[in-house]
Amino acid sequence: CEICGKVKTVDSFLSPKVYLECLNYVQSLVDSGNFLFESKDCDTDKVKDANGYWIDDVISHVIKCKKCGQCFSCTVVTYRGSGSFRKGK
Repeated sequence: CEICGKVKTVDSFLSPKVYLECLNYVQSLVDSGNFLFESKDCDTDKVKDANGYWIDDVISHVIKCKKCGQCFSCTVVTYRGSGSFRKGK
């Protein structure tokens, strides 16, 4: 749709910084009012604990377009350093 057709996906997170920037983008999409969280392992600002360690080996956030229902998944595998933000669950 005209809302989710503008979402910028990321094929691969090349660094933790790119992942964290993508999480900020995901949160901004939700904050815009056009998307909602379908599921999430934690709040987007809580992916690291108080000591600066990732909260889990795999962290996932799925958002859904309120207009058409299209989902987008932001998933990272922290122990291996891979992940993406893609269309679908």
